[in-house]
Amino acid sequence: MSKPLNWYLKRHPLLYKIRFRLVSKNVSLNDINNFCYNDINKKNNIPKLFYETNDLIFNEISEKLSDFEKTKTIAIWLKKNIKGGPGLGKSSATALHKMIKGEGGVCSDFSQIFSNFCVINNIKVKEWGLKSLSTDPKVSGGHSFNEVYCPEFQKWIMIDVAKSCLFYQSELDIPLSTLEYMQLKKEKKQIDIRPLNGLDTTDNNLLNIFILSNSMPFIITNYDNKTVDYFLDKLDFFPVSIIHGLLILLGKGYRFEFPENF
Repeated sequence: MSKPLNWYLKRHPLLYKIRFRLVSKNVSLNDINNFCYNDINKKNNIPKLFYETNDLIFNEISEKLSDFEKTKTIAIWLKKNIKGGPGLGKSSATALHKMIKGEGGVCSDFSQIFSNFCVINNIKVKEWGLKSLSTDPKVSGGHSFNEVYCPEFQKWIMIDVAKSCLFYQSELDIPLSTLEYMQLKKEKKQIDIRPLNGLDTTDNNLLNIFILSNSMPFIITNYDNKTVDYFLDKLDFFPVSIIHGLLILLGKGYRFEFPENF
């Protein structure tokens, strides 16, 4: 066999497609708007390491910040202190520990740990995926990002923590929600991608992912961090795909929900 069994279990395209179909469905825009990661994941179920790291991020100033400022502070700190690398597929605390040590972390790892930081800071959050429909190998595959609710804007806003950026309608200063981004892209209107750190840098891959490629966002639901962490820790001798497959069979796995009429 030219490739090890572990590769086939983790990476084989057919197994990926089967798993993707099993967890995917179309839902109403009302369902999309009403979902919140915080409803499933409570503060007391977030691992201790997140609270310890949160103290380093904020240095006791979080109460003075708006939810938007808290969101940016978390995202900028993560990007500054985590260089990223290979995907981890570990429980949230283990993933955070490894990411801080410089042992890896891809977009989905960033999105997951960011969601937990939002929970402990009382920021409503969602995790999204982006399925590329393009045949161009440069933009094939997928991507993960988040959305947070900001009372100061009275709306959800889209944020990419791994790429450290926000999304705007051209010449406007309030960030876009994911559904607004989708509508503007559908109408072929200009979308600006602005870095969180204020530096004017262009990431061509970022443009390919969000602007140029044919892609479809989906919201990730039914993700109970405590339950998933338990299975990932207890069954860490199995490939991650097998563990998530077991969670799906038990009805405890994540779901990918695509907004209808897009």
